[in-house]
Parts: sequence; structure tokens; C-alpha cells
Amino acid sequence: MLRKKATWRWTLKGVGGVALLGALGWWVLPWVAPLPPRLERPLPVSPVFLAADGTPLRQLLSVDGQRTLAPVSRMELPEKLVQATLAAEDKRFYSHGGVDLLAIGRAALDNLTSRRVVSGASTLSQQLVKVSADERAPRTFFIKIKEALQARRLEMTWDKDRILTEYLNRVSYGNLLTGCATASQGYFNKPLRDLSPAECAFLAALPQSPTRLNPFRNLPAVQKRQKHILERMAVLGWLTEEEGKLAGTERATLQRYTGGFAAPHAIELLKGGASLAADGKIHTTIQTALQQRMESIIAQRLGALTGKHVTHAAAVVLENETGRVIGLAGSRDFFAEDGGQLNGAWVPHSPGSALKPFTYLLALERGSTPATILADLPIEYATPTGIYRPENYNKKFYGPITLREALGNSLNIPAVRALQQLGGEKVLCEELKSLGISTLTEPPEHYGLGLTIGNAPVRLLELANAYACLARLGKWKEWTLLHATAQGSGDAAANRKHTEQVSFLIADILHDAQARMLAFGPHTVIRMPFPCAVKTGTSTSYRDNWTMGFTPEFTVGVWVGNFDNSPMNQVSGVAGAGPIFRDIMIHLHETQGTTWYAEPSGIVRARIDPRNGKRLDDASPSVRASREESFLTGTLPPAATARDYDSEGRALLPRDYTRWVHGGDHWLAGLVALQSEDSNNAPPRISIPVDGSVFQLDPDLKDKGGRLLLRATGPAGMKWSSPSIAIVDENGLAYATLVPGHHELRVEDPVTGAFSEVRIEVRDALSATEKLRVAP
Repeated sequence: MLRKKATWRWTLKGVGGVALLGALGWWVLPWVAPLPPRLERPLPVSPVFLAADGTPLRQLLSVDGQRTLAPVSRMELPEKLVQATLAAEDKRFYSHGGVDLLAIGRAALDNLTSRRVVSGASTLSQQLVKVSADERAPRTFFIKIKEALQARRLEMTWDKDRILTEYLNRVSYGNLLTGCATASQGYFNKPLRDLSPAECAFLAALPQSPTRLNPFRNLPAVQKRQKHILERMAVLGWLTEEEGKLAGTERATLQRYTGGFAAPHAIELLKGGASLAADGKIHTTIQTALQQRMESIIAQRLGALTGKHVTHAAAVVLENETGRVIGLAGSRDFFAEDGGQLNGAWVPHSPGSALKPFTYLLALERGSTPATILADLPIEYATPTGIYRPENYNKKFYGPITLREALGNSLNIPAVRALQQLGGEKVLCEELKSLGISTLTEPPEHYGLGLTIGNAPVRLLELANAYACLARLGKWKEWTLLHATAQGSGDAAANRKHTEQVSFLIADILHDAQARMLAFGPHTVIRMPFPCAVKTGTSTSYRDNWTMGFTPEFTVGVWVGNFDNSPMNQVSGVAGAGPIFRDIMIHLHETQGTTWYAEPSGIVRARIDPRNGKRLDDASPSVRASREESFLTGTLPPAATARDYDSEGRALLPRDYTRWVHGGDHWLAGLVALQSEDSNNAPPRISIPVDGSVFQLDPDLKDKGGRLLLRATGPAGMKWSSPSIAIVDENGLAYATLVPGHHELRVEDPVTGAFSEVRIEVRDALSATEKLRVAP
């Protein structure tokens, strides 16, 4: 009897010990197994670039090489997807504690009976621990025990809904698709909320073996498992008989989504530089419909240039008020083998005449007017690399030409003269840099006066933004492809670069079809059916051509050429970029609307004689050529007098025009004549110094050789002046005291207001060492 009682006590102790060990193993031991660190960190999401209206443009891979959308909440999970997942992976999920002992027993029996592994018993908690491990550990017995303990700890730390939600957000569905939301998009191209029960079962089938159950390679195997899951859902009461029948007959229609590939050059420009929101979304400024239309226009217009050796084009559209880039196409086709992935909106190219408006902008700010006469005559300049002789595009000379006509007809020689008179290339170089042109990395002397006609590479996007400054009437803003960084109109005053009035005059010239008649004729593709400023550019040997332009609302820039820098076959800016520009701007006009500028205050109008730039008033003689011109208040030119014309009413030109008047380019026959050699009747003309002269001070000479005698022909009583150097009168002779820098000298007839100007450069004295270095 005593022995039986002792045996019973030992049995109870043994059972108690086992129960205690079980309790320790179930409730205490899991706390020694830390959860995987990745489980505590947010899952890295794939950057998703969205258009301005929120539609996806492109989804990139996350940092771990997966395509992963932002995680969804439990409320966002379709109930049928939850039920299908539980039916496939863990039907007792809500009743076990992280390790399903019944499933383990069943699996062990199945495996012993089959003498091989035919089933597993991993719960969703165990699978979540497994997919969250930092490294893929070998599937040893020790690892399985560790995962079981971690699953228990997870169940004691998180609630069931959180575990289920994390699992569905983190599990792989194959084809680099992580998470159910990504899988829904990747296989069906639809959001989770639109999944049918059959599609939910289809997705639930994949995590068991994402490689073997690849729908794009082994669809029958997936469908077999999908059918099995639907049957289990019906048995578990999660599908009605009608739902089960409908799901069983539904055919899976795969619509593979690889992340999209819209606006590829814009996205490539943003990659790596855009900061991610918590949901991984990057809101761009691209307008989807406009982007698609731009790409279509480029393809169509380049197709029309077959045989002209034109392979690519790029175009950008800026919304002027905000600085947003609302359209950007960098090539004919991103996948083209001849350089399609290069971004023509960002690769620097020679802009040709597209830089000229900025030279004339500076000229207007410094006292010139649209009626200022520029001599389109042969000229040459001495440079460190030799003689520079600018030529016009058509090799012709147009003689006396107003600034308006010089810019409108894109003449090279007047632009070079204007830049030289402004003080040289440094002035324009600084202006372009201030407007965001970042490619001018060489000293200004490297480019020389040819900078105004485009001998320096620029980026299309940056040049378009410089034109947008003109479009905003002098207000400059940073361009942006990110919706969040776009600037409003309220801060524009802080970024004013030029006056509203001067910028308006440039816009007025660029939209004036009459001003470009000499070079372009009356019928040209850049003559728009609504007010629009337009400027073309063609680089040397037809390697690049451009068309830039704007309305108050939009700025459009187009480049056409070849990425290997080979020349096109006689394709100018009008023939190549012009049609693309026209189609894009008309599309903007028709779909979003465009306007034109109201004339700002500070602008006055007067009639002028375009042959000499003189103002015509009631006291002026009757002339055969006149035109209304716009001026800044206080800059009206002197009035024309009888002394400006001969007896036949022809405008008198200085003797500098002699060769042109008698040459073949003379297009003003019967309208102009040469001035008499009688200096008393001629307006002032400076003979010393010659326009463009460069003087070098010499420390070995008295006053460094900085005393220059000035000479001019013209009426008596002429007055010399300069804004930057002193001029003294000694015994009726005028002397300039030279100091280093760029200077303007002016002689004026105080009676008539007629004047002549030259620009000179004075260089500082060389040291003795420098003299030895340059000595022959």
C-alpha cells in the first residue's frame, strides 16, 4: 500500500515536472530568443514616382532589390484575401499560440507514413519570423526550434491582427513582388480592394513556393493550388456555394505590371536626388497627357526628317508661374540603341543663336532701344587665338539694321557688335550664370565674343528656365520636377533679375513676325497663330538646332540633333526643332489656354525711321519709311531733321557703309544714300580710338601710357563723355585717362543730339617677368 502511494506521488511529481517544464518552455523560454531586428524596422518601400494628377509614372526597386508598396493596414486587407491566406497557410491561426501543436503532430505522422517530408506545420507567425530574418540560415533542427521560440515570443508581444497584417505586407509573392498590395498590382494591375475571391485565392497560393509557383512560367500549378484553396475556403464556411461556383469558373487574367515606364528621362533625372515620403511616393510635376503628346510629336516630326540624318530630339515645357517642369522628353525613344537613354534635355549642346536675346536684354538695360541702329557690316576682332570674323547665317550683310530687326532676324554680326559694346563676353557670361546656366565653367575669355552666337555648351532645361525668366518679365525661379518644391508667385519679387519693361521689350520683339521677315520670310513654321515669343538657334555645321519660346503661361524649349555630335543634313532650327515647338505650343494653347502681356507702365510709343533709328515728330520731314516702336520712358531717340536726308528723301548713312551701298547685299536701294564728305553736315563719327580697340598700359612710359588723344569728325562743338574714365580738354583737344577695364566713349553734337560711340578695353601693365614671357 505504501509502495503504491509512493508510486502515485512520483507519478504526480513527474506529471507536474513535465507540466512545469512545458509551461517554462511555452511561457518563459521564448523570452530568451530575441525577435529578428528587421521585424522591428519598417520594410523598405519602393520609390513610386507619380504624375501631377497622382497617376503612377514609374516604380523602382527598393534598397533590398524588391518591388514593395507602402504597407497596408488591417482595415485595408480584403477579408477574402485574409481567409484565402489562412485556408492556404494556417487555418487555426486565431486559436494557436504561434506554434500549432496539432499541425506538428499531423505533419509528423504524414512524413513518417510517407518516409519523406510531404507537409510542414509552420504557422503564419513562424513564417513571418522566417521572412524577417537578416540572413537565410540553413534549415537545421536548431533553426526550427529557434523560429518556434521566436514565434511564441511574437505571439506574446503582438496581437493576432498585427501579426497577420505584417505577414501579408512582408511575404514574397515571387517576381520581386513583396507584400500583397504589390502582388495585386504586379499580377492583376489593380488595387487590393478590387480583387475577386478567385484572385485572392490565386495570390494566396504563391507564398508557399514563389519560384515553383511562378504564374508566368507555371500557371497550371498555380491554378491547381488556387482550386485547392477555394475548396478549403468553402469547407471552412468562408465561401457560399454561389461564391464558390463563381470563383471556380473565373479565369485568371494576368496583367503584368513592372512598375511603369512613363517620362523615363525625367525620372532618371530625379533618381537618387528625391527624398522619399513615408509611403515611398514621389509626386512629380509631370502632366501625363502632355508628356504623352510631346513624345508622340517628337516621333512624328523626326519621322518626317528621314534622310536628313536626324536621330533624336528633346523637349521641355515649364509652367512659368511655379517653375514646374510639366513635360520632359529627352530623346526620340528611351530604348533606341543609338543613344536613346541619353537625356537631350540635360546633355550640353551648342545653342547657336538661342543666346542672343540675353545680349540684347543687357543692351536695352544699358541705354539701347529697339530702334538703335546696329551696323551689319564686315568686322573683325583680334583675339588671343587669331582674328575673329563673325558672319551671318546666310553670309549676307544687311547694312543699317535696328536692334529689333537684328534680333528678329537672328543676325550674328550685330549681336557680336552689341556684346562688344557692352564690355565683352564677361558681361554675358555673368548674366547667363545668374540665370542658372551651369555649363559655363571656362573663363569668359575662353568663349570670347562668339558666346552671344552660341559657341558654349548649354543644357536645354537650364536654357528653357532662363527663357522662363523673360516670360515672367524678369523674375527668375528655380525649375523643379518635384511638386512639393514648386514655388508660388508670392516670392517672385525677391528673384527679380531684370525690369518688367526691358523684359517686355524682348518678348515684344520675339513675337513680332514682321521683325523677322528679312531672314525668315512671311510664311514660316515659327509664325504662330496666336501671340507667342519664338527664337531659333542653329550651331556650326548643323550639329544642333533649337527653338525656344514662351507665352505668359508656358515656356517651351526644343533641341534636335545627334548624340554622336555628327552634323545633320542642312537642318536648321526652323526645319528641325521649329515644327516640334509649334505642335507642342499649339497643344498647350488648345488644351490649357495661353494669353499675351498687357503693356506695362513705363513704355512709350513713337514713330521712327527704321533706316536711321531717328524719331519722327511733327517737325520731322516727310519720309518714305516709318514704323511705330516701343521705348522705355526717357530713351526716345533724337528727332529726325532735314540734315538726316538728301533732297530725294533718302536717309543719309555714314561713310562706313560705302562698300555695302555699292555691293550686292544692298537691299535699301532708292531709300538710303551716303553722307557727304563735308564733315560740317555729317553727324559725329569717332576715328580714334577704333571701336573694339584694346590698350595695354606700360609702366615704362609716362603715366603708364594711359593718356589717349581722342579724335572725331563732325560739326564744331562736339562734346566727349564717358561713364567710367575721365576726359579732359586741353587747348581744344580731348584726352582720355585710361584705367584698366571695359569703357564706353561717346561724342555728341549738342545741337542735334546725334552721337557716336565706341567701346574699348584697357589692360593693366605687365610686370617685368610677364614682359619677358611674352617677348618674341
